[in-house]
Amino acid sequence: MGLPPGFLSGYNGDHSFDFRAAHHYFPATEEGNNGLSAHEDGNYITFVFQDGVGVGGLEILKDGEWVPAEPLDGSINVNIGDIIKVLTNNKFKSPMHRVVRKPVDMHSFAFFFSLHSDKWVEPLPEFTTNIGEAPRYRGFVLDEYLQRRMRAQLNPPSRPEDVIHNNNITYYAI
Repeated sequence: MGLPPGFLSGYNGDHSFDFRAAHHYFPATEEGNNGLSAHEDGNYITFVFQDGVGVGGLEILKDGEWVPAEPLDGSINVNIGDIIKVLTNNKFKSPMHRVVRKPVDMHSFAFFFSLHSDKWVEPLPEFTTNIGEAPRYRGFVLDEYLQRRMRAQLNPPSRPEDVIHNNNITYYAI
């Protein structure tokens, strides 16, 4: 990212807000194959360990089409989250992704690097004023963003024009 070594440790040096999740997806059925709906990660970096070669299930939205992110033996999938998207003023973007169930049991393990909830998040000068670019996001306290994101998932708006699609970071776009 062109930042000094250890720069992000100032956002979560003790890793007390990081978390991990183990996912088990049952085999797909005739009723559906949705394993995890389309979303962008709300943290800053996610490491995903998928089942071995040939299982897959993770898909990335690229140019309007879902592309399988087939696992390579011993590989780790690294996703940029919305926080990096904001800090870098859209230079690095969080990918829209989903999990599609397959006809076999699938497993994945994800590790989410997150920030302390009281951290102020805004585009860094290295990606704005220092290079003559206007910020594309207004600043916010991370907890506010996380609460907004959770509310949108648990209580979706009834009017289509009020829907903030799975990318709630757009609320802060300038």
